[in-house]
Amino acid sequence: MEGRLVLERFRLAEELGRGAFGTVHRARDVRLQRDVAVKVLANGPGSRRVLREAQAAARLNHPSIVTLYELGEDDAAIYLVSELVDGQTLRELIAHGRISDRDLAEAGADVCEALAHAHERGVVHRDVKPENIAVARWEDARIGPWGSPTPSGAMLMDFGVASVAGSSPLTRTGEVVGTLAYMAPEQAEGDPAGPPADVYSLALVLYEGFSGHNPVTRATPAATARAIGAPIPPLSERRPDLPAALTETVDACLEPCPEVRPHASELRDELGHATGALDDSRSVPMPGDDAGRRRRLGMRRPLVRLGAITAIASLVAWLASAGGRPGVATLIGALCVPLPILFDRVRDWLAPVASPFLGLVGLAPVYPALAGLAGSPRRCAALGIIGWCWLAVGEALMGETLLLGTIDAPPAGWEESASLAATEVLLPLLAPASLAGAATWSVGAGLLGLLLGSRSVVVRAVGALAWGAGLVAMHRLLVGTGSDPATAGLLAALAAILVAAVWLRSADGGPTRISAPANGLQGALTDALAGARARLPATGR
Repeated sequence: MEGRLVLERFRLAEELGRGAFGTVHRARDVRLQRDVAVKVLANGPGSRRVLREAQAAARLNHPSIVTLYELGEDDAAIYLVSELVDGQTLRELIAHGRISDRDLAEAGADVCEALAHAHERGVVHRDVKPENIAVARWEDARIGPWGSPTPSGAMLMDFGVASVAGSSPLTRTGEVVGTLAYMAPEQAEGDPAGPPADVYSLALVLYEGFSGHNPVTRATPAATARAIGAPIPPLSERRPDLPAALTETVDACLEPCPEVRPHASELRDELGHATGALDDSRSVPMPGDDAGRRRRLGMRRPLVRLGAITAIASLVAWLASAGGRPGVATLIGALCVPLPILFDRVRDWLAPVASPFLGLVGLAPVYPALAGLAGSPRRCAALGIIGWCWLAVGEALMGETLLLGTIDAPPAGWEESASLAATEVLLPLLAPASLAGAATWSVGAGLLGLLLGSRSVVVRAVGALAWGAGLVAMHRLLVGTGSDPATAGLLAALAAILVAAVWLRSADGGPTRISAPANGLQGALTDALAGARARLPATGR
């Protein structure tokens, strides 16, 4: 059909895909001079499916849903004309190892928004799978290393078997539509599939993407059907390196009972919160050969944490006995042991150490901004509190006012007395003035983490400026008539951190756009030497 003009305005080009009911072609709209995707179906069994897709798409208007332009027919076929997604499907990206953990989470968040939009308008997709999620790329100058094109957001396609409220059913009671390997248990039973069925299917897509394995797929369709609804191993068993809150949310979305599954918006929020803690350079496991390596890498983190805790405990024990410094041992234990217990990344262990050093150069209020870049709001808030403790203890031991001077210098000989270290240095951390400072840093860091997790660049940019001004005002209130933290140096440093954070989140796409699909420097160089493609293959549905 290449070269044929249909509906008096769309000239068909190469075939992009083929399904059970027809084909999808790239086409040129000769009237508006733009490229589109045209689904061509012969009059027959697929007619109702095309009409249902058009009815569903007509209700929806969302950037993460492929836009329908026109539905028409002639004596030869039915034509569904839609937006051309110039990119690849999630299936292709996963299969070729061109999508990272962070990319996958951001794509999942985009699809969650699309599903939430559809569900609010009475549309249930009923066939969410990697093949129906397209990852588009920018057509402008947003180009990655060595000319490698940088993908943008994910888009949900193919509403051909969607359930549309108020429309006649596409199937009779008890009939099953959808793709078996991604089907919710209630859908497989032939019961009406509501929004929880879409959430279940998307959770299976995410589980497969993160682990390299669909836990439902078996060797035969019959075996796959029998596996639907059976207990699924927790995602954390295959990927212990992923944030616990993320794996727990994905597992909750895979509950057999639809009433207890989280909503699409809840899954989106957790994906957005986890984005900052996910790897953005390494591909998710490819089926088979990569999953074992990823599991081994994930298992190393608990061992590293255990090693760190053991090393700190050994140092504390030596100082308390052979070293003759039980006071120093008490402080080291109180300040250092919580770090590997609460956080699984070495960089988070080192972050609080920066707090007293920033205080020495008059930039102590900058620390909440650094803690706010740690990822999830809970992680940021915890780092804010611990950083405050390090600053306050540093003030006491150095005998200098780095910010508030809430703790007086301990009496001589405190190094040799655990009780003096506890009563004169650690206990004052619970004084009202100290608790106020700790609360300011904790809330400030947590709010910044939440702010930078927003899906809107405008919210991130404007909110960051307001956040910076509020933080400076809070520190002025805390220090009263003492030293003024709102110096030119402080404001410049704070502004630089916020601008860099917003710019990096926007350049990477934040939660709204998918980052470059290169697997680190080596992968990018390999692509360059091989002549990295200047364009990704087009995908239309």
